[in-house]
Amino acid sequence: MYINQAPNQHATGDSFWDQFSHIPGAIESRVPTFDKSLDNYFDQHFAAIIEEWDLVTESDLDRFESRLSRVTDEISSLYAGKMATETRVKKLDDLITSMEKSL
Repeated sequence: MYINQAPNQHATGDSFWDQFSHIPGAIESRVPTFDKSLDNYFDQHFAAIIEEWDLVTESDLDRFESRLSRVTDEISSLYAGKMATETRVKKLDDLITSMEKSL
């Protein structure tokens, strides 16, 4: 039998292929790695790291998005007010100009 062939479909749980498929997981669970140590460190100190490094959290992003929405609405309102004021100023200027010409 070649290694790249599919294992016998009728094999029991004790076949070589069944045991072989569990070897990487068994080795990985027993051998300490830098990644696991780093993951454990971050799991234990996550809140302190976020605070110390001043990282942005999802709740921070939600608050920023809400503030941005309010600021955008306020800017739109101010711009509309500016346009209305400019229109009124133009009408008053035209009225003053026509009154000056009639004198």
